[in-house]
Amino acid sequence: MIFIIRQKVYWFVSLVLVVLLLVIGGEWFIARQGVAQTPPDRVFYVAPNGSDTNEGSLTHPWATVNHAANVLKAGETVYIRAGIYTPTQQIKAQNSGRADAWITYSAFPGEPVIIDAKAIPVGPPLGKPPFAHDQGAFQLENVQYIQVRNLEIINSHNSGITVRNSNYIDLNNNQTENTFSPGIGIWHSDHQKVIGNTVVNANALEMADYPRDSGKKPHEAISLGSVEHFEVAYNLVKYGQKEGIDIKEQSQHGTVHHNYVHHMDRQGLYVDSWFGLLEDVEVFDNVVHDCQGAGFAVSVEGGSAAKNIRFHHNLLYDNWGTGIFLSRWGDNGFRENVKIYNNTVHHNGYGPPNPGDKFYWMTGGLYLFSDNLQSIEIKNNIFSENNGFQIGYSDAYLKNSSKIEEVFQQKQIDIAHNLVFGANSAREPIYAGWPPDDYAYIYGTNGTSAVVGTSPQFINAKLGNFYLESRPTINQTDPIADPKTPQTTIGAFPYGEKPDLWWQPAEFPPKFSES
Repeated sequence: MIFIIRQKVYWFVSLVLVVLLLVIGGEWFIARQGVAQTPPDRVFYVAPNGSDTNEGSLTHPWATVNHAANVLKAGETVYIRAGIYTPTQQIKAQNSGRADAWITYSAFPGEPVIIDAKAIPVGPPLGKPPFAHDQGAFQLENVQYIQVRNLEIINSHNSGITVRNSNYIDLNNNQTENTFSPGIGIWHSDHQKVIGNTVVNANALEMADYPRDSGKKPHEAISLGSVEHFEVAYNLVKYGQKEGIDIKEQSQHGTVHHNYVHHMDRQGLYVDSWFGLLEDVEVFDNVVHDCQGAGFAVSVEGGSAAKNIRFHHNLLYDNWGTGIFLSRWGDNGFRENVKIYNNTVHHNGYGPPNPGDKFYWMTGGLYLFSDNLQSIEIKNNIFSENNGFQIGYSDAYLKNSSKIEEVFQQKQIDIAHNLVFGANSAREPIYAGWPPDDYAYIYGTNGTSAVVGTSPQFINAKLGNFYLESRPTINQTDPIADPKTPQTTIGAFPYGEKPDLWWQPAEFPPKFSES
């Protein structure tokens, strides 16, 4: 009897300890509805001391992730043990999961896994795209219901992870570093989640596996091309040689939020139409700084149009180029129904000018360089201490009329209820641009119902705290811009709330796991 009681106490204490460990671990969980836990008999393992002729058990693991990708079936999980894996050929998933039986590729909990892709050969572009450099060291193509999490992929001569023509793919808490193409690239796919990943030094010219005379590098750090129903969130993107996050081509119905992007060689965030219509993209609660291009840009380089773009509650500061840029790049196609509200745009446009120029080639707070726009709202933002101007439009707007108010009315461009602090002259335009013929005279405008010349009084801009010390002298913010935001709120961060600098903790991105 005493033995039985002791045994029951032992099992109770063990259960309590397990629960405490799970709570103290503090992991974040984002679970898709319908993702089931994997039964123990359908869990397999890969380890550096394994063999692909083994059964794949914990004690007799496989040796390569390639083998796991060849044999995993719906409802199965592979845990990869700590180590550095050096595949000599692309890792490509051969089978799909199901809605009730996902396939999962994961590092073993608590163990670092590095896939060094430097030995995977990638030849020069031949024939029609997609080219070899458009693929990935880890490839998900024509598959569905697959999760990839907690893997680190380095030294890829193409992408780190590429998804093509695939649906219901989750990429969580992976890291890529030193890739010639994107760290993560997704094309022609539906229902994609890219959450909690870290992408470092993407689009690195030195990672090309063949001579590159032109110096051009393909795509962006995180690229989504013609993707529908997507979420790109809580990613860290830094020190890349092109743009940060690009939603492009004919992408539709997605969100980009809570990403931290810094020190990119071009734009931090980009929405860019090609090949057709791009629409219904919401970009919010992101932080972008120290990028050599714009903080955020919207273009139609080769598509028919970009419509229904919402950009709000973002912080853009200390970028070399314009904070928010509506470009003329490529075909300078049509953009309609773009809403830009409740952003904080501070100290942008101070990059080094070209010889003979006074300003960096793209400067200011918000720049309407293109006039191929219709139905644009710019409301409840803070524009402060940007170089040259705070809100500006190019001389293209004056080619048929000298009255900018009439032009804005015709195009339904509504600039209102913004706080404007810093140089912003309507009478003395600045001259800026880039050779050979993309220069323009840029005129400042405050719009209507603005607060002009009042410092926003950030708590500590030098430390990245752009919450407000006091309520701005503005009580006429426009609630129609965002009914969910308190009417007295201007800029990205509500006055009076405890500062939540979610991007600053050392443990960012947070840990996400699928249950």
